[in-house]
Amino acid sequence: MTEGRAKMRVLKGIPASGGVAIGKGFFLNRVLPRSVRSTVGREQVDEEVAAFQRAVARSREQILAIRDGVTDTSSEHHQILSVHLALLEDSMLVEQTVRTIRENQFAADWAFNKVLQDLLETFHRIEDPYLRERGHDLRQIGHRVLENLAGRPVDSIASIRDPVVIVAHDLSPADTAQILKSPVLGFATDVGSRTSHTAITARSLGIPAVVGVEGGTEEFGTAETVIIDGEEGVVVFDPTVEVVREYQERRKAYAQRTRDLAKFARLPTVTRDGKTLLLLANIEFPEEADVALRSGAFGVGLYRTEFLFLNRKDLPSEEEHFQTYRKVTEKFVRHPVTIRTFDLGGDKFASQLELAEEMNPAMGLRAIRFCLKEKEIFKPQLRAILRASTYGKVRMMFPMISGVGELREAMAVVEEVRGELRRRRIPYDKEMPIGIMIEIPSAAIVADLLARETDFFSIGTNDLIQYSLAIDRVNEHVSYLYEPLHPAILRLIRRVVEAGHDAGIPVSMCGEMAGEPFYSYALLGFGLDELSMNAAAIPRVKRILRKSVAYEAKEFAGSLLLHATAAEIGRALRKKVEDLFPDERF
Repeated sequence: MTEGRAKMRVLKGIPASGGVAIGKGFFLNRVLPRSVRSTVGREQVDEEVAAFQRAVARSREQILAIRDGVTDTSSEHHQILSVHLALLEDSMLVEQTVRTIRENQFAADWAFNKVLQDLLETFHRIEDPYLRERGHDLRQIGHRVLENLAGRPVDSIASIRDPVVIVAHDLSPADTAQILKSPVLGFATDVGSRTSHTAITARSLGIPAVVGVEGGTEEFGTAETVIIDGEEGVVVFDPTVEVVREYQERRKAYAQRTRDLAKFARLPTVTRDGKTLLLLANIEFPEEADVALRSGAFGVGLYRTEFLFLNRKDLPSEEEHFQTYRKVTEKFVRHPVTIRTFDLGGDKFASQLELAEEMNPAMGLRAIRFCLKEKEIFKPQLRAILRASTYGKVRMMFPMISGVGELREAMAVVEEVRGELRRRRIPYDKEMPIGIMIEIPSAAIVADLLARETDFFSIGTNDLIQYSLAIDRVNEHVSYLYEPLHPAILRLIRRVVEAGHDAGIPVSMCGEMAGEPFYSYALLGFGLDELSMNAAAIPRVKRILRKSVAYEAKEFAGSLLLHATAAEIGRALRKKVEDLFPDERF
């Protein structure tokens, strides 16, 4: 190993995909090439435009070649690469660059980089982490185009012949698609999050990965050996012999835990005293359906539909909506698929909507408020959801409902759309459940009134916590106040569950809180019927709940409400779950 040759360095990042990888380090350059502001003479403008278009065409050829090598056309890799091809044809990216070259006489690389950075900045401001991370797709496309503009070869994973651990600023879906047929053991990137394509793909491949390792590529240097701990989010450069031995043992232990968890995938979530819960998946793309099924999801509790509106100048057609929803519904034909109507506006970017900039976008014209204002955009989605309902167990869900008046107004639009379909003799499920997200404090407070007029509740903890505690969860100065175990939050959860059950409707939770194993026992105790989470979390949460006794969890959850602070609740919960589940890691 490298003991005596180089000093060991240990860096911390975000655990993206579990497992331990130990191997020779391989640096993959994925940093955006620097562009210097420069102009050209008017007689050179056409040449710059042509050079840019050739770089785009070359980039497209490269991605097509990689995609064609993915034999399973329904796979996640194939679909993500198709998204990248679509981005290369996007008018916002391509046409705006050409316009910038012609209007300002900019050199092609500077014009493209300027347009790219403007779009990246827009995505950076998006609050929703799933949508914000789509900016990485743009960055990866940008890297490829700029390298082709400069006439430099794009480093290829396909050229790797020996087992390695990759260290890179970022990896594109084209990169991760090539990992399928490569000897890559694991990877670490400077940027990214658990919701990035890179992280999602790593989990689907079962490859250890750590993302968001700030300064990772700088520290890499000429490291001979690299260790990736995808559970703890640790990267070790030039480990000592002792550290290598320690991680070899961890690798064995992780492999055993994975084999043990796999046994739970197809099992129902039934507690020791017979209470059944549904564990569902949160998804954003149709391609995630297969991953969810393999992880043991018994349906989809939150299908985000916003991506259909992003990175395009035109609005998605009813047929685009329909085909997308149908694809997912048919995958889960025997299980529920909960489609959330689009939550755009405010912090979420959709160029074709031409939304005015707002001082406080999180509380502005977004979600159901925008839909009710722009009914001609809302109706095609409603028609598509209703049409898809004949292909499986579809449920529709409205976001950001604040009270009964808003719910009634939304339902009136649904009735209009139902009438249109009847007149056109287009079939739909007349009994399709329609529910609402409880993510605004006012909705939680009047949950008893809302429960009389809807078929189910789904608690969106991400926004409910943010709005209830008056904090911006993406503001680093106050994000520490974002506390799921705050007494107010737990009381609101209990209130919503009781209101739903009193009215005879099921209550789900689809925020990040639902997928955190540490909270599972308490959420069971509060009486939730369904928990919807990222697919990777399902086996572990399922194992904890199957070991639990529901009536004991209910008594314990009640005792948590006697504590005055989140810290007190956290200590009590930790002691309880560590006593009950000594083999679990919290």
